[in-house]
Amino acid sequence: MKFFKNFNFLLMIALLATTFTACVDLEFDEPDLGELGDVQANTTIADLIALHTFGEPATLIEDDLVIGGVVIADDLSGNFFKNITIQDETAGIQVRLNLVGLSDIYPQGSEVFVKCKGLYVSDFEGLPQISGSPEDAIEEVLVPDFVIPGTRDVGITPEVVTISQLEDPTFLRERLNTLVQLEDVEFAPSSAGATYGDAVNLFSVNLDVQDCNNNMIILRSSGYSNFASVPSPTGNGTLTAVLTVFRDTRQLIIRDTSDVQFNGPRCDGSTGSGDLEQIDIIELREMFATGATEGPSNKMIKGIVVSDAAASNIVSQNLIVQDATGGIALRFTDDHNLPLGTEIEVNVTGVELSEFNGLLQLNNLPLFNVTDLGAGTMPTPREATVSEILANAETWESTLVKVVDASITGGGTFAGSTTVADATGSIDMFTRNSASFADNALPAGMVELTALVGSFNGPQLNMRNGDDVSGGTTGGDPEQMDISALRDVFNMGGTAAPALRKIRGVVISDTDNGNLTGRNLILQDGDAGIVVRFEDEHSFALGEELEVIVSGQELSEFNGLLQVNGVPNSNATSFGNGTMPTPRAATVAEVLANAEAWESTLVVISDVTISGSSTYEGTTTVDDGTGTIDMFTRSQATFAGSSVPGTPVTLTAIVSEFNSPQVIIRNLNDVQ
Repeated sequence: MKFFKNFNFLLMIALLATTFTACVDLEFDEPDLGELGDVQANTTIADLIALHTFGEPATLIEDDLVIGGVVIADDLSGNFFKNITIQDETAGIQVRLNLVGLSDIYPQGSEVFVKCKGLYVSDFEGLPQISGSPEDAIEEVLVPDFVIPGTRDVGITPEVVTISQLEDPTFLRERLNTLVQLEDVEFAPSSAGATYGDAVNLFSVNLDVQDCNNNMIILRSSGYSNFASVPSPTGNGTLTAVLTVFRDTRQLIIRDTSDVQFNGPRCDGSTGSGDLEQIDIIELREMFATGATEGPSNKMIKGIVVSDAAASNIVSQNLIVQDATGGIALRFTDDHNLPLGTEIEVNVTGVELSEFNGLLQLNNLPLFNVTDLGAGTMPTPREATVSEILANAETWESTLVKVVDASITGGGTFAGSTTVADATGSIDMFTRNSASFADNALPAGMVELTALVGSFNGPQLNMRNGDDVSGGTTGGDPEQMDISALRDVFNMGGTAAPALRKIRGVVISDTDNGNLTGRNLILQDGDAGIVVRFEDEHSFALGEELEVIVSGQELSEFNGLLQVNGVPNSNATSFGNGTMPTPRAATVAEVLANAEAWESTLVVISDVTISGSSTYEGTTTVDDGTGTIDMFTRSQATFAGSSVPGTPVTLTAIVSEFNSPQVIIRNLNDVQ
């Protein structure tokens, strides 16, 4: 064959020349295709790839196999280097060649045959390829022995696919190294207008391509490509590319910029070139107030992000943006990464305007509708009283306010619902449990509070982060509070005791007789009581007067029984023997009716019978004729094996709960 004689002759000259020079510029004659012989494919690319197990070492091809295909990518633009990609009707494969100037010999659109015996089929991080050895490309001098050029200008029609289809692993693998076409796609706002590659540092660059449903895929281009410094188009249209993969990352690689035909309007109707008309946020809010359910066409808003995603007091798909006229909530279709203080432009064309529990939002907003303009100037919070916030809640919604000389009450920490009050009124404030400051103790005394005006079926405030509160105290001497007030904190939704608080009462449980676990005791002051669960076992005795610092301690229920949980033993101070509270005289029916209010307090019930077991251990039944209630005794109690009386008795007990009301006795002196 004349071409191969010329080819080998030139290679021989080139090899001889390396004896005299360190660098050789190889130029090949265009092959004479008149004497190609009868080289024909005897297997398909798909069958060849099937010889190899993905993720395993390269597979040596030992049979006389020949594949044929059309070159869909060469090295002309520099975006592919020392390889060509060929495709037949079954699959595509990358052929690694230790040779440059491949576009002269195997140009895009030409037919190529590869004699595979002695070569290796493998995958590089999931991408099928043919090589000369397990690690290296086919050596330059051997290229003409294995890779045979054929008819030129054959061409191939790309397969039209969607980004979402390429999320299917099987669909993706069957189309690797093939020419695909995506329609109605565009570069994401962060990528539109960016250069394809880094021509200065010669780095490859990944640009995000998306469809109108916000599905995304990477377009990767080399810094060595001759179009690396070319800006990507900002419109929408058709993209033709070679489909590749790197591990779990789907990648598209273009041959040159003619593969990107983005000449139409973007998904949002704009050209991406800043042709949207800006409107104030207050205008958008007024449109909703007069019946609009979506943003106006070809309009955008511009403002500062006044919510703090980093502090997690707002869900990751939401943010609040404010301009000089007002604010509004944005709910994206995906999580965003726009920090507090970022200036943004938001294309509102056709975006849903709706309320979520009374809070106006732009809903289901694609991320590509937002342009990040970098750090902006934070708006100054409006200083106002609580009554002014309540009077202007609708107008001031989603804007920053500052309240001075305010108190925050309702729990030991910020988590959940608390109450902000000043001399003019009070308003709810809500903090998500996942917020970075949720477990911070509420400050005592007067504070200065900065917050966002929100709504959840009524006006409320929402802090951005822990720095939004200044003043007050979280140290110093705790103030005593009644146990009933502590129980009220939990009943109102609090999950922790308020800051700088302590309770004082008398121990009405008997640790010496073992009918309560060693870490627990029950404290009663007046008509209210509560379980105190220490970090370690304690030695506080029945009748001992205690003061317990509960500042910020967890308030929770264990099977329905309210407790102050995880209290350090050092938080309790004994004042010696105290005055035992007088048990409340009651019937069983009255205990059942008031079980929640009387929980962890002493009662005395007359003329009761105890049945259900011959001993106290476990669950027995107390009956006084007005009703029955369970009584539980631990097996560890000193009196657990004692016989229950067979006649009516007067019973002193603590009202308790284990998923339903029950009573417990302290010792046998409680049965008379």
